[in-house]
Amino acid sequence: MNAVKLKALEPTIFLILLLSTAAGAFFVKSTQANPYFHNAEYTEVSPPAGTQPPIITIHTPQNGLCNPKNLTLTFDVATPEPNGNKSISAVTRVYYKGSWDQKEIEVTQKNIADSASFSIDLSDVRGGNLSITVFAVGVGAYKTGEKFYPEKFTMIEYIGRFEVTGASRVNFIKDVVSPRITFLSPPNRTCFSSDVELDFAVSEATSDVLCSLDGKQNHTATDSLTLMGLEEGLHNVTLYAVDLAGNAAEPKTLFFNVDLPVTFPVAPVEAASGTSVAIVGAGLLVHMKKRKR
Repeated sequence: MNAVKLKALEPTIFLILLLSTAAGAFFVKSTQANPYFHNAEYTEVSPPAGTQPPIITIHTPQNGLCNPKNLTLTFDVATPEPNGNKSISAVTRVYYKGSWDQKEIEVTQKNIADSASFSIDLSDVRGGNLSITVFAVGVGAYKTGEKFYPEKFTMIEYIGRFEVTGASRVNFIKDVVSPRITFLSPPNRTCFSSDVELDFAVSEATSDVLCSLDGKQNHTATDSLTLMGLEEGLHNVTLYAVDLAGNAAEPKTLFFNVDLPVTFPVAPVEAASGTSVAIVGAGLLVHMKKRKR
């Protein structure tokens, strides 16, 4: 009787063994492809020695130079060349601080994996001797270790995450004051020559000074020039000046009159009693007479 029951159960037992064998084979195959679960734990660490910070290149304003009222801060930010565990993978934050305001002014929080350019209007910043510092924060990570937990069938990788900040600073002058033009000569408003020497001064260094006589075409001028061949009558000369920062002076105009002396021709005069010469010129009459002996 028992032998009959066992014989009847043989197909069922065979099927169970077959399913168990297949399940075991699948388990072995799956653990060979992915033998355990992976997890990662991050901790904040110091940057490895020799890690290069983000590269900041400021184009304007230029260090040590005068800059105009409509000043614009332009600069580039780039990640350095990869260097193993010492590399940063991206720039996560860019900001700047100016000497006129010590607050951190955020530029962007967008990740920069390679490079980016920025342009910021500083027209509202006061004038004077100023400085500005641009900061860029780079992040990197590297594996510090790993541990297998058999009870969880899990491998945990420990990752060290670090930050390194780059900075670039420029000192500059923001010139918001226009130059002033002053005429030094001629001191009188009436000139008695067709050639008039004109002296003037500008309150600061200039990039360009132009002169216009009687509203005609502009010509480059220095701190002294001579107006030659002027006709008699009323004249005017206007000066224009631009300083090194591009600030234009208010044009300055000088009015003057040219009054040329009256001249007369010179002619010899014969006299019966001797030689007499009359010299006439510029309204002055001079007589010269030869005496008898």
